[in-house]
Amino acid sequence: MIKYCKLCVLPNTKPNVIFEGNICSACKFHSRKKNNTKKGINWKKRKTQFNKLIQKIKSKKAPLFDVCVPVSGGKDSITQVHHLLNKGLRILAINVDYGIKTKIGIYNLNLIPKMGASLKIFTPDFKLQKKIIKISFERYGDPDLMSHCLLHAYPIRVALSLKIPLVLHGENSAYEYSGDTSYDEKFLDRKWFEEYAANKKMTPLKFAQKHNIDHNQIKIFDLPSDKDLKKTNVVFTSYYFKWSGETNLKIAKKYGFKSLKKPGEGTYRNYVGIDEKINRVHQYLKLLKFGYGRATDHACEDIRNKRISRKTGIKLVLNHDRRPISPYIWKDFIKFLGISKKSFFSTLNKYRNKRIWNKKNSTIMRKFI
Repeated sequence: MIKYCKLCVLPNTKPNVIFEGNICSACKFHSRKKNNTKKGINWKKRKTQFNKLIQKIKSKKAPLFDVCVPVSGGKDSITQVHHLLNKGLRILAINVDYGIKTKIGIYNLNLIPKMGASLKIFTPDFKLQKKIIKISFERYGDPDLMSHCLLHAYPIRVALSLKIPLVLHGENSAYEYSGDTSYDEKFLDRKWFEEYAANKKMTPLKFAQKHNIDHNQIKIFDLPSDKDLKKTNVVFTSYYFKWSGETNLKIAKKYGFKSLKKPGEGTYRNYVGIDEKINRVHQYLKLLKFGYGRATDHACEDIRNKRISRKTGIKLVLNHDRRPISPYIWKDFIKFLGISKKSFFSTLNKYRNKRIWNKKNSTIMRKFI
């Protein structure tokens, strides 16, 4: 039976979720974020820590760049670059183009060089990439299974190869979206990577071994050795600056960030997940497997930030989470992978959790009402 956080609308079916009583750990952590009391986070102090880190990084006098920033071109990655500007840093932003970019996504990504950062777009071997995504979609019900690893690991490997002393990732999902807060809040390490970027049951090494792929071919999907990892600082922006989708959107708009004219598929927001199409398939499968989708993620954040009530959040979830995946998404997806429409929808149905969904697609979410 699905149970929900009594403060937001997060269900206990979410992978890696941690509940303390009837409250998810993301809501618990948020109470620390919003104040500067003894139990809360002192954001002024953390900003000072960030500035000290920047001075330390600059003193290293790296050969080409001082900091590496993984970017999608979304509001969050633009905000990451924003926090580094006007500090005398040489910034290398790295984008991994692992699939089907949208026109608006390309436009927003191209804002980054205009901000004052160098941009490197990495396109992996698409023959191999399509094979990996196809296996991930059909065998594991998640086309982004290995892509998330690539997005986190590749920029770190580039930083090491160019002797860049700092890698600035975005948010720590264990803290922001409910997970195990015994993980280090500041640093990205192997333990966090295997739990939140990868699936600890299916790391890139295990994936390669199981599916007859030379591990050397997908080394870029995996973190370097622990010894090499210590040669650079890999930190989360969300440790130093209060993470907020709305705040990040306001910052990104100052640089020309464009949103959609209407809400995106599966949510009521028009500015999230708009840069490429494969993630929409990932989000829809999340709905089929775990009974919640992107609208739930966004409603939870808005409830915590008191932008909406829990009652309104429930209505938004019921109205948007279960929106069907459109031809705009699936047509490009099946063309990219070279599979049939029948095969695509057969795979979706394969991963529909029958304990959550009945034949009429009515969900246990109705227990909200």
